[in-house]
Amino acid sequence: MSDYPNSSRPKKSLGQHFLVNHNAIARIAATIPEGANTLEIGPGRGAITDVLLKRVGSLVLVEKDNGLAEKWEKRAASEDKLSLVHGDVLKCLNEVAKQHQPDWIAGNLPYNISGPLSAALFGLNLSGGMVLMYQREVADRIRADSGSKTYGGLSVLARHFYNVKRLLVLPPGAFNPPPKVHSAVLLFTPHGHQPCCEYVDLQSTVRRGFAHRRKTIANNFRDVVSMDEWKMLEIDAGARPERLDYAAWAKLTLLLTTKTSSHQEVNALKSHLQKS
Repeated sequence: MSDYPNSSRPKKSLGQHFLVNHNAIARIAATIPEGANTLEIGPGRGAITDVLLKRVGSLVLVEKDNGLAEKWEKRAASEDKLSLVHGDVLKCLNEVAKQHQPDWIAGNLPYNISGPLSAALFGLNLSGGMVLMYQREVADRIRADSGSKTYGGLSVLARHFYNVKRLLVLPPGAFNPPPKVHSAVLLFTPHGHQPCCEYVDLQSTVRRGFAHRRKTIANNFRDVVSMDEWKMLEIDAGARPERLDYAAWAKLTLLLTTKTSSHQEVNALKSHLQKS
């Protein structure tokens, strides 16, 4: 492996913890099929990157760290299948995904931006899937089922396009420098069902619905959803947000987006609900 400039030492400000466990690296890379076009977020020193380069058809890296980006830019100049985007993934993700059309996304997500970054990633309808590493507490929230105390907005958003499975749990010693918490790797694979609502609309609904977790779902939407409409949706108006599964959130979102729609669209909603 190449030498690294001093500027590429782990930075707390970027939430950098570099994976060094070889078994974990191999298992993560093996989830991505050979020949797949892949996007890697935060390649760091290249532990996963070097293995992926032997498997994938093309590999696009998004790296914010200046020192590491310089290293990868030089590497990309001599690797036909490798390209670099030097920038903040929160700002450039959608543009990069649109331009390069990856089948898969991999990444050891920085702890300090894992929430908003996940919300952005879950809105990408990939043909292959994603393999992403999180702080274990965050991973547990994402894969939680409705009714769980840890179930929340990210749990709902993740299921818009994907099934979620935990692949690995890693101790602090699997990283350099070791974090203070355990980490977990989640595998996201497309479930293949056509969502009944738009992802951006689901985000808005979930954001409002979980803003006050101790309130009932009816209280959180009391100025926009009537009791008759809760009955039509077959959602218990007295339930708290964490009791609603993905299907319920999707139906609620569809209702809210038709509030200002035509009479024809409202009738289409009623027909959909009767069939679901």
